[in-house]
Amino acid sequence: MRMFLPVFNYVCMLILSVITATFVYTLLFIPAEAGFGYVEMTSLLMLIAYVVFATPIQLVLHRHPKRFRGRDLLVYFLAAWMVCSALALWIDYGLVVFISYKVYLFSFCSALIYWVLNSVFLMKNRS
Repeated sequence: MRMFLPVFNYVCMLILSVITATFVYTLLFIPAEAGFGYVEMTSLLMLIAYVVFATPIQLVLHRHPKRFRGRDLLVYFLAAWMVCSALALWIDYGLVVFISYKVYLFSFCSALIYWVLNSVFLMKNRS
């Protein structure tokens, strides 16, 4: 059973990251009259983004693990900003993405959420 503990910790961290990032995204971007379907779809897209983009970065950064390292936060922020900007350009949000504070704020919040929960859940016994 002890061998499943890292997997359980990763799943807990991923679920909490998705829930928190979805909440932040809902506050920033989704209009008040939108239905629950927006939240469900946003959660699914957050999960995919965290698994596809953040997990490989996390695996590289965990070669020399250290809790709450600022460099890791910077790497997560840059990756989140690139993904958010690319998605915004892809869905025809336009070049406004580079001057919109919401994209930067959401990128930083999603990186901060993942960084904090990663340090709490996955680096519990490491220094």
